[in-house]
Amino acid sequence: MTIDHFRYALAVQYAGGEFCGWQRQPNVSTVQGALEQAAAKLTDEPITLQVAGRTDAGVHATGQIASFTSSLEPEARNWQRGLNALTPASIYVSWVQPVPVEFHPRYDATSRRYTYIYYDQQRTDPFIAGLAWCCSPLDADAMHQQAQYLLGEHDFSSFRGAGCQSLTPMRRVDQVLVRRQGAFVVMEIEANAFLLHMVRNIASGLLSVGQGAVSHYLTDLLAARDRTVLGVTAPPQGLYLSQVRYPHAVLPAVTALPPILRA
Repeated sequence: MTIDHFRYALAVQYAGGEFCGWQRQPNVSTVQGALEQAAAKLTDEPITLQVAGRTDAGVHATGQIASFTSSLEPEARNWQRGLNALTPASIYVSWVQPVPVEFHPRYDATSRRYTYIYYDQQRTDPFIAGLAWCCSPLDADAMHQQAQYLLGEHDFSSFRGAGCQSLTPMRRVDQVLVRRQGAFVVMEIEANAFLLHMVRNIASGLLSVGQGAVSHYLTDLLAARDRTVLGVTAPPQGLYLSQVRYPHAVLPAVTALPPILRA
């Protein structure tokens, strides 16, 4: 990178239902592709985005962080307004700001926080089905209690999706909370990093707990270190990337709470 290039960080929210995930792919709609196309029009130069975490098809984000470089100075464009004018309505850029040239949204992050939402009203609501996992009634207190066994550093092989490219199944979970909020049960989990489908598989295990699985169910899953002992992976529509932490970078706050929980 030459000294005449500037680096920018941006926070982006998106409804993932109409995208085939974050990562740019040929001939399909992706969040990265839409943002890079908009940024290229805005700058009249090719743009490549780096990102804090690649989300799967159908997964949402309220606090995704990305970055890019451009030859244009910060005052040259109203970056937020321009990107929002050139992207689909299902994408919203919350802010854009200059950052040091060495900033990297993935490698500089110390933790990531995901939210998973269950709608446990024994019916499928057409206005909620794309934003939460519709299921039978859950015991949120039991889910929270068992979720605490996930805290600390563990081998999460039982929650690791096929095709995961991580060199190790070890991850450190710093916080996990499960609470009821009206018609929803909400899980929030923060870790130094996550394996492929790890949060959705934890959400699946907690669903079993909420529906009456034995009190040591999650500890048994952890000890097994075998993905085949767990049932189906939770659907993507209940999952939100809600926050990424950068203790050494001063970035504006984001609205981490998913919209259906803001009432």
